[in-house]
Amino acid sequence: MSVFFWILLIVACSAVHIEGCSHGVHRSAEIIVYADRYRYHKNYHELELVRGFIEGLENATNHQVMLHLYDYNFKDLQEHFRSHPGRVSFIPQEKFIVEFINSMTWRPQPGRSHILILIVGGLDPFLFTKPKIHKLQRAGVEIFVIGSKIFRDYKLYDIVSYPPKTHLYDLLDYPSPDRALSALAQSVCRSIEVKERRAKKALLSQVRLVDGGDRCRGRVELLYNNTWGTLSDEDWDRQGADVICRQLGCGPSLEAMKGDAFGPVSGNILEKVDCTGDEHDVSECLLGAWTEPDSTRPQHSAGVSCLSSAISKVTLTDGSSTCSGKVKVFQDNKWNLVPAFEWHVEEEAVLCKQLGCGLAIERARVKEMSIRKEKDPHTDVRSIYCSGHEASLSACSSVLSKGHKCESGEAEVLCSQSGISKVRLVGGDSACSGRVEVFYNQAWGTVCDDTWDLSNAHVVCRQVGCGPAKRAPREAYFGPGSGSIWLEKLFCNGTETLIAQCGGVVSKNSLCAHSQDAGVICTDKESL
Repeated sequence: MSVFFWILLIVACSAVHIEGCSHGVHRSAEIIVYADRYRYHKNYHELELVRGFIEGLENATNHQVMLHLYDYNFKDLQEHFRSHPGRVSFIPQEKFIVEFINSMTWRPQPGRSHILILIVGGLDPFLFTKPKIHKLQRAGVEIFVIGSKIFRDYKLYDIVSYPPKTHLYDLLDYPSPDRALSALAQSVCRSIEVKERRAKKALLSQVRLVDGGDRCRGRVELLYNNTWGTLSDEDWDRQGADVICRQLGCGPSLEAMKGDAFGPVSGNILEKVDCTGDEHDVSECLLGAWTEPDSTRPQHSAGVSCLSSAISKVTLTDGSSTCSGKVKVFQDNKWNLVPAFEWHVEEEAVLCKQLGCGLAIERARVKEMSIRKEKDPHTDVRSIYCSGHEASLSACSSVLSKGHKCESGEAEVLCSQSGISKVRLVGGDSACSGRVEVFYNQAWGTVCDDTWDLSNAHVVCRQVGCGPAKRAPREAYFGPGSGSIWLEKLFCNGTETLIAQCGGVVSKNSLCAHSQDAGVICTDKESL
């Protein structure tokens, strides 16, 4: 599969060591860098920093990077490249960045992806005019942004792909440019490898825990390319342990163990797995090299201890109906309450969907009352983490801590007794485009764009009888609505038939404004 990168490089970056993509996974990528500092012929130290970054990116992705330089003195630049030879060369570019983008002709082909990375700083606002950027989005471009201080000056959430936490990077959030750029490169690698998921699963097809006494405890062994081997404890952490516990159908991880806790390395060694903790299968993580044992470099095995089961049952107590009350979960063979401080709207959305109720209702006042309670009950469940898309709490990650003191009080939830019954599109130029409005509580209202993405848009398009979504515009693209903003957040996976089947949150005191109304552009019925 061919992957096409556009990287627009504006700020100078230090030469960096960037962690690579997974070993042994075939990737085909064309990587192009556009740099418009335009005075590199006077600032060769900045040019060398750019070249250092590009070399690091080449090493990470194992592909050549084509550097497009915007400057007005190419003669001096060419002389510098001749006198300072290296692996990175450049292509003179006379077009300024906006002209460069506008001159692109995008012809997406089946089996081909496009990724755009903006490394920005101090740009004129006209660069980010939406029609120019949306031109790329309509072509199916996945967009990443990295820069310094830019997020105080520009609102980039409508530019980057969803979710922003993996596509938007501020250099000020990292101790060094190396760390920021390495994080960016790893996100790019993960994005590429999503498209290679089947190949990775065929490469790393199984995982098991051995010598721990039961299936949810032991040394981590993996079937890699039809050969069993051991996972090294290098960089081994709870995020990777959670993924393996989830894959094996166990409960959350209790401990990620190092140093041959369940016996020494046996057979070949997988150098590492780098997981975010949200993956459902360890093959979705970034994978290290698969090597033979090396007596000159002692290596130790990774181990993990998981709960024997995840959250198996949930109930609400002391509520006015079966869809409201204090949250209790059955895990580790007993009922446990859930601390209020670590209970969020994402968990509420999943729980309401699991119980067959309507949308979760955000109630800040009730939560404040819970947190202020004087008594401090104890529980073994420290926290539960959901993305909002899960079918039940059993699919979410949870953290256990024996005898944890709930200083924040007990988590509570209020689910609506009814869901979204109807959906319509308003203000578009066809029946398959417009502002998304939903019928709830006997009235029409809009949808906040806080979690709005193509997955949500696909479900809306399906429900209104149109084809797949082409875009999921935000920020009142089709004009602001009026009345209530019913949906504060929506969590669809994209496969549902109706948005009533998705998790969602209604807020009585919405933090959204109608300037954030979500919209959709679907494939027209005639083109199906």
